[in-house]
Amino acid sequence: MTVIPIFAFCLILTITVELIVAKSLGVKDNQALLIVVAAQAFTNPIAVFITSALVDVVANDVQYWACVIVVELVVIAVEGLIYKVKRVSNIPWTLSILSNLTSVSIGILVQTLI
Repeated sequence: MTVIPIFAFCLILTITVELIVAKSLGVKDNQALLIVVAAQAFTNPIAVFITSALVDVVANDVQYWACVIVVELVVIAVEGLIYKVKRVSNIPWTLSILSNLTSVSIGILVQTLI
């Protein structure tokens, strides 16, 4: 797979998973759901780029996964802040944490299966 299809697949998978989580946590308003999509469109390509680049930079798997955790914590903070400021949910930090934990877990599962 080339770079663009990989980035597109990651983005589509993340948007799908995080919309499902948002809806399951009570986000029903279409504008709020569009903000969830916009947050993913902003954070996901950056996170995928950084974590992909780390493969060539870090010395071992422990360093790689430590860096992935840091990247994901930053993503959780950015998205949580977006959700709070834009009033996407009454529980913006829970929404951000659960949606990112779910999407990153599914992403890792898909990555191991491919």
